[in-house]
Amino acid sequence: MSRRRRLRIPTFLLATINILFLCADFAAAQPPGGLQPTGFWTFDGSNLTTFPRGANRLGYMVSVGTSSPLIAETQRVEIGFVSTTGPTTADRNFLVRLTPLAEGHSPPQAALEVELPFRVPQNTTQKTFVRHVPKTSFGNHYEVELFENGRSVTNAAFEIGSPIPRRRTLSSVNAAELRWKLVWVKSSKDLDIQKQSLDALIESTAIQNWDTDALRASFSTATQSGRINEPSIYTEPFAPSDLPKDWRAWLPFDAVVFHLDDYLQYQQEQPPWWKPLNEWVNSGGCILIRGMLPGQIAQTKASFDAPSELEPKEIDQLAAASLESLHSDAANFSRRWQVNQQINQNLAELDTNGQTAALTIESLQRKLASAFGYSASRVPLGTKQGMAAYKQLAGVIVLLPAREELEPMEVIDWRTTQSLLNFHRFRLLRRGVEPMMGSQRFYDWVIPGVSQPPVYSFMGFLGLFVILVGPIAYRKTTCSGRSYLMFLIAPVLAIATTLAMLTYGVVADGFGTRLRARQITWVAPNGDAMSRTRSTYFAGIRPSDGMHFPANAAVTVFPDNDERSWEDRTNDRFELRGQVTVTEDDIHFNSRLLPSRQQKQFVVLQPRRQFGTVRITDDSEEKKNRASVQIRSDCELPLETILLRDRVGAFFTAENVQPGQATTASQVSQLDASKMLGEWYKREWLISSKTTRTSDSANQAQRRRMLTETFDLINSLRSTTNMTSAPNDGLFENELQQRMQLGKSLPNQSFIAIADLSDDVPAIEGISIADSIHFIMGEMP
Repeated sequence: MSRRRRLRIPTFLLATINILFLCADFAAAQPPGGLQPTGFWTFDGSNLTTFPRGANRLGYMVSVGTSSPLIAETQRVEIGFVSTTGPTTADRNFLVRLTPLAEGHSPPQAALEVELPFRVPQNTTQKTFVRHVPKTSFGNHYEVELFENGRSVTNAAFEIGSPIPRRRTLSSVNAAELRWKLVWVKSSKDLDIQKQSLDALIESTAIQNWDTDALRASFSTATQSGRINEPSIYTEPFAPSDLPKDWRAWLPFDAVVFHLDDYLQYQQEQPPWWKPLNEWVNSGGCILIRGMLPGQIAQTKASFDAPSELEPKEIDQLAAASLESLHSDAANFSRRWQVNQQINQNLAELDTNGQTAALTIESLQRKLASAFGYSASRVPLGTKQGMAAYKQLAGVIVLLPAREELEPMEVIDWRTTQSLLNFHRFRLLRRGVEPMMGSQRFYDWVIPGVSQPPVYSFMGFLGLFVILVGPIAYRKTTCSGRSYLMFLIAPVLAIATTLAMLTYGVVADGFGTRLRARQITWVAPNGDAMSRTRSTYFAGIRPSDGMHFPANAAVTVFPDNDERSWEDRTNDRFELRGQVTVTEDDIHFNSRLLPSRQQKQFVVLQPRRQFGTVRITDDSEEKKNRASVQIRSDCELPLETILLRDRVGAFFTAENVQPGQATTASQVSQLDASKMLGEWYKREWLISSKTTRTSDSANQAQRRRMLTETFDLINSLRSTTNMTSAPNDGLFENELQQRMQLGKSLPNQSFIAIADLSDDVPAIEGISIADSIHFIMGEMP
């Protein structure tokens, strides 16, 4: 019996085939030629995918990349198109869909599906589209699909991002929010000392945050390019040409570090990214300016229109306190015997020849010596080295201490800067809203009497039912000798009463849509403004078209947490919260985010270029006792009433101030001005409408849960950072309260006014607006 001879393939040929397959797979995972990622966040392999993979019969290639941060913040998505057959012969319509995957987002019912339509015009060879998408969950793992004219271009979807362990997400969320995220803008003027300055940044927190995750020699310094990826510090170095042209791309970051010479140059030249950068600062961002020389202090401070927020001696005190805490952290570290034992164990596991252990111990000794080496003579950062802080609407610009040329920044510079920024360091405290689980502050701004049980009306229905069943029906049937009919009458009346109560509850709320909005617009002297709008929507019947928000806005969902903690949610069934579609023209939330007969809340941050300001047209410091002044408003909205304060501190008020018209404002006393502000604030103020009645035992159980579980991420961050006095409603609301209620009063040469809502605030056309208010505040030129 003959056997067939087996075909033997030479080993080298098999190896060659395998290598070719591997190369093909690798090439398929790379962006198409000419479409290298230009995202503001560095893309890694898991954040980028391309269509198609393998053989290309489409005549084009499309890359889709998402920004890498896991946090629930506006997410940047870049879509690149390249035609492989020359210029396109007709317009082509595409849609990219990002579908969150269950193992890559937490809490399980917080994620949004994303749709990004885009059109490639005729005669296009290459084009990049950038979209900024609201993100309401922690994680970045998506299934990506590409459609052309409604049809999928591939048989299978691709995945980007990485799964996350759901049970560990709370600790990951807290760590991500505590992490200080900086952009280091590269400069040719200090490239030689860039690494030393960033190493000092690492050392500024190395002692207080030293843990087993940092016990590697490679983690002890910044990279040559300027990147830091530490548990408590993250920096991303960028050339000025790579900075983004949309203000929302900066939102995941906490601060941007410029060299002084470059900053002043960009201020004059106004590159395309300069305006978006300042819009981000106006919303609460921070700019740190390095590289000031001792001889430039006076000239640099004179370039700012306003004085520093802190006196030089106050900054010296902050520096002295930072030095003391540095010494304290270094001293306390040596007492952490349990950690030291863990260090020894980890070092033994990390390295068998002792090289890593030696490097790590050397790094630790250097950090401790550096910490103890600072003396009080090196901390007059305000009086001698010119450190200062300037406000720019909600943001802060910090002049870092002056150093000699080619002298790097020091640990004390960074520690003092962090102390000076205080709660401005943390994104959640600046924004005052987080979309993952929300908080009970939801009830501070709800539509009164809507979607709430009409208790007294229901009591009336029940009282009527009792009267009908008791004195009337029972007496009538008893007198007629037909008391057995009560077995029929009572159920019928009960059903009728229930239907009446249900009908009343539905009719009382109505079938239309309602809006209650609280808009705060903060105006700069040049007329540019940033507005924060907190809007509550109610729909009797779910709107089929959903909600449409302005294209340049950052929209954050503000849910009611239903008194459920993060721990309660970890085992929930995975379900999408809704869908958001982002185009060049608007941001569209589908109707799932506004269910019937429920109140839903959103917070919108939006820049308003050339919104306009108010000025005193006959302002003169010599006229200290004038009874009135002439004012002119360039604001785009009529001002219902305005209160302003001139250069010498006198208060004036006017009503019905129209855009572009001169108006006479009459002087009022400081007491009358204070009363006026108090009345304005109480007109539509933030106060919880929710009342709960529970037993003492239930209250005790709830208090125990509050101590062991997380119900509010913002309050948790305030507690962790020992910043219990920090605002929990964001910088805009905090500034409004300071000016109107808490005694800070209006600064000189500033104003505050009440006006109608801006036209683009309602996200639903034809909606009924009630109990809303619009505060406009700012500094006059």
